[in-house]
Amino acid sequence: MGMMSTAGDGERIAAGTGEGAAPADCRTSPVRILEAIPNRSTLATNLIIGGAVAFFVYFIKQTAFLEQSLAYLISLLFAAQITLFSNKVHYAPSFVGMAVDGAALTAATLAWTYVRGSAARILSLIGLAAVTGGVTLILFRFAGVLVSSLLIVTGIAFMAVLEGAADLFARRFRTRILEEKQDAEFSIIRHLTHNVKPNIQIARSPITEVSDFLAQRGMLGEVMGLRLDGSPETVEDALRNAQLSLDQINDILDATRRLVTHEIRRDEFTPVDLRDLFTREIVERFGNVLNIRLQCPAGLRARIHRQSFVEAVNNLVRNARTHGFPDGTASAELVFVITETRRRIVIDYTNNGRPFPVNLTARDFLSFGGRSADSPGEGLGGAWIGKVVAAHGGNFEIIRDDHPAHFRITIPK
Repeated sequence: MGMMSTAGDGERIAAGTGEGAAPADCRTSPVRILEAIPNRSTLATNLIIGGAVAFFVYFIKQTAFLEQSLAYLISLLFAAQITLFSNKVHYAPSFVGMAVDGAALTAATLAWTYVRGSAARILSLIGLAAVTGGVTLILFRFAGVLVSSLLIVTGIAFMAVLEGAADLFARRFRTRILEEKQDAEFSIIRHLTHNVKPNIQIARSPITEVSDFLAQRGMLGEVMGLRLDGSPETVEDALRNAQLSLDQINDILDATRRLVTHEIRRDEFTPVDLRDLFTREIVERFGNVLNIRLQCPAGLRARIHRQSFVEAVNNLVRNARTHGFPDGTASAELVFVITETRRRIVIDYTNNGRPFPVNLTARDFLSFGGRSADSPGEGLGGAWIGKVVAAHGGNFEIIRDDHPAHFRITIPK
């Protein structure tokens, strides 16, 4: 029995681990390899389609299709060359042809310049190309005059398409950058509000307790030292200043949070008559306290976010009242000059108040908290102007000239 058991074990050992045999868990098969390939159905479909393409390519190579296509293309190019040479010889420029081409050029340029909206502009140029194509055929058929109007209008339409594509790309790029900037601002404000405001409240409590403690002992009136101007500073003054500083920090955080979280939505932009807007919502609003002059052509329109834009201009006027005319506004004069170029609106704002600080750049003025040393504000008016200008894809400049204060805002039409 023992020998039989040993023999059986030997046979099993020979069958399982003999020379040339592999362990059962190491053996592979084509089925297991196929099961390990991901996306097998997609791979099989793509192989079938690729094989069909390869078969079609081999079929085309065995026929005369490629040779005939190449020969036909060569014949077309040769015919085009002969046609151009014949046109130069037999259809020299004429007065009628030059007049028609000039009219087509003028019409296409006017449509490119004054038709609002990229889609409407391109459609108008396509319609003009169809008209000039008909005129070209009629003149050539009945008068023997060959004009270039169709090619001119087609070329201008192509340039309009490129301009529209570039504007679309620029708007999307600016929108993405603005959204990323707003997300970063939201994160910073949330962090400050969450971490700084509780500490402000914690700091207020001991100041109040110390003030009450010293008041009970009659020590609030004692002099701690001298200010920079030589006047004495008491304990009560120091504690009050500390309390006011904490209040100002808390107010700035609240105001900044309201400013940052105020969203300017692109779908709320509408075409606005700028002359009517400034007259009704700027000049008439502050006309009883300030002399505001407006120079703007009638019918000048721009696509803007009305509410935020008006608030930005109001900030300019309020800044002038606060900083430009601290002694009163009896002689104040604010001037808005609005002009246009082919693609942009230019708003020049000047006043005759105190000169704008030389050391304050446009970047400082538009940043959060950016203000001059003697400014009583929180530096958020300029930040709101900067946010509005950025939302409109515009630009803000400080012009250093003979005017005490000269700002220039440019926005796309």
